[in-house]
Amino acid sequence: MFRFRWPTYPQWGLLATAASLSGLTIAITSVGWLQSMELFALDQFFRLRPAETVDSRLLIITLDEPDINYVGQWPMPDKTLARLLRQVVDAEPRAVGLDMYRNLPVGQGQNELIEIFQNTPVLVGVEKVVGQPIGPPPGLDPEHQVGMTDLVLDHDGTVRRALLIVRAEEGKYKYGLATKLAFNYLTQEQIYPRLLDEHRLKLGKATLKRLQPHDGGYANADAGGSQMLINFPSGQTSFETVSVTAVLEGQVSAAQMKDRIVLIGATANSLNDFFYTPITQAEEMPGVFVHAHIVSQLLRAALDGRPVLHGIPRWGEWLWIVLATHGAGGLIYVFIQRRQAYRRPYLLTVIWLLPCLGMGVTALSFGLFTMGLWVPVVAPLVSISLLAVLLLLQQNQQLQGLAAFDQLTQIPNRRSFDQCIGDIITQQTPFTLVLCDVDYFKRYNDTYGHQAGDRCLAAIAKTLSRGVRQSDLAARYGGEEFALVLRGTSSAVVKEILTRIQEAVAALKILHESSDVSDLVTLSFGVAIVEDMRDVTAKSLIEQADKALYQAKQQGRNQFCLSP
Repeated sequence: MFRFRWPTYPQWGLLATAASLSGLTIAITSVGWLQSMELFALDQFFRLRPAETVDSRLLIITLDEPDINYVGQWPMPDKTLARLLRQVVDAEPRAVGLDMYRNLPVGQGQNELIEIFQNTPVLVGVEKVVGQPIGPPPGLDPEHQVGMTDLVLDHDGTVRRALLIVRAEEGKYKYGLATKLAFNYLTQEQIYPRLLDEHRLKLGKATLKRLQPHDGGYANADAGGSQMLINFPSGQTSFETVSVTAVLEGQVSAAQMKDRIVLIGATANSLNDFFYTPITQAEEMPGVFVHAHIVSQLLRAALDGRPVLHGIPRWGEWLWIVLATHGAGGLIYVFIQRRQAYRRPYLLTVIWLLPCLGMGVTALSFGLFTMGLWVPVVAPLVSISLLAVLLLLQQNQQLQGLAAFDQLTQIPNRRSFDQCIGDIITQQTPFTLVLCDVDYFKRYNDTYGHQAGDRCLAAIAKTLSRGVRQSDLAARYGGEEFALVLRGTSSAVVKEILTRIQEAVAALKILHESSDVSDLVTLSFGVAIVEDMRDVTAKSLIEQADKALYQAKQQGRNQFCLSP
């Protein structure tokens, strides 16, 4: 049966450390210091995802350099554009998007072009709303036949968000080109957008959530209007394309355009209508393809149930960072405990465990991403790495402590004593060395057992440590022997300290019935006072103190003797 156990002291310390580092990481994330790395990680997720099939609902008519040469000039004359649109409209597409600004007449044929605009309700022209505005083509219904071409750029110049709807100054709503085209297509499927609340829109099988400034890896992003993350598919060949020249030459059949959304846009390098996207890396994507991806995302979500990419709420991000940090911290702690038998166990654990934890967090984040949920991946990795570094430093400190302290008595060991003596001799500082021994300790062990002997040594060590001054050292020299290093050479001060220690040991009232000195445990001391540091060595000092200790034992024990 499961029984709850409260965490032990080191576990509480681990929890507190993990909580502190989680809070620090959350603060760093909130000010945007990790945003660039989070966006970079998001881009890698887009590229790692398996490629998707071509969206057969869309056809893009591209205008490249050879098409400009065929037309003879740019912008395309109104008469030529009217002929192009007439051939497209005659094929009975569900919607036509003209991703070209046509607010001014170009050459002859403007009246003919306006007539096509007015008589083609499925046609959507474009305008620019944000920044320097560009008006819509004349003859189009501003409410039903005009969409925005404005795209939202992140600070690195990459398009990751779609601007679906904005509220204009006159209080009316303006829709993006992709939004208009998708809604027109879905209307013929009897699917209409339904507003659930201020932040959610129901569209067929999908629920579109309005992007918030702190969604996913963003920090204080400009989320004006109604924006959503563009869930780009892996790869760029997601749409069928034909050229303007091919359409004008009659090389594109009506069946290729019937019942589809037809987008017409420029792909010529000289027109500079290109944008960086997560799936294009160092290359750029024509703007008409970006709009096509947004249209495709809306259609696939509403009709096919393809996941719409959303960020989690801010509190969810915080919880994710906290849980990931504490979970990783718990695993690190467990592995440390299981590898205590190895030399420098934690370092070996970190070498392989930390990358495994990083891959685990990344894999979990990628799995959520494929389901349409963008959670921070860099933030928890930073928090876990900081936790690992702190635990490494703590473990190294513990290892240093184990090397410098006696495990039984928890006071400095022989190694620390030797180092202290060496430092004092190097500094040429006068001091007093005291060696002390538990009287008849072998008999004590034989009488009471080794466990009682260990408890006795621990109590004696604690008493010695408390009996000396802060500037002094009390160390375990070996077995039942202890050493004191006292700063200064005043015999009166030395006698005062040793007398105080003797009284404290007597106050412990540790029974020692086999002792020839007392019914209680007692100590003998050998004292070597060093005033002249010339030609002094650690070996000679220890020999002097040891001779004095031997003299104290010869004189009856439970006393201290000074070396001559």
